This record gives sequence, structure tokens and C-alpha cells, in this order.
Amino acid sequence: MRGYTCPYPVIYTRKALTKLGSGDTLEVLTDNPPSCENIPKAVKEDGHEVLSVENIERGVWRITIIKR
Repeated sequence: MRGYTCPYPVIYTRKALTKLGSGDTLEVLTDNPPSCENIPKAVKEDGHEVLSVENIERGVWRITIIKR
């Protein structure tokens, strides 16, 4: 999701999760700080689990999600 601003990271993350099986893990990389709050909130509302939101390098975060 690098280079995208909200709402696109949320939309594309939800779309990617529909292609996964229950228990699968999705890692989302973003350089948009609001996505660090918006993506976890959206996927939790959809019933999925957020394992972590990590700053992996300057200005880039990794959001790890388990599909439920």
C-alpha cells in the first residue's frame, strides 16, 4: 500500500483478505501514517485479528493481520 492514501489502503486490504482462507496471515506495508489506525480498525470491525503494527523503517509500517 506504499504510495496510497486513505481510503485506498483500507479498501485494498479488505479486498486482499477476501482472497485468503481462514487463519491465513496478511502483511500490509504502508507509508501513510493514518493507515496505521484506519486499517486495524476496519479489519477488526470485519472480525479479523491484528497481530501487530510495526515501524519497520523510517516512514514505513507493517500491519500483520490474521483472517478469521
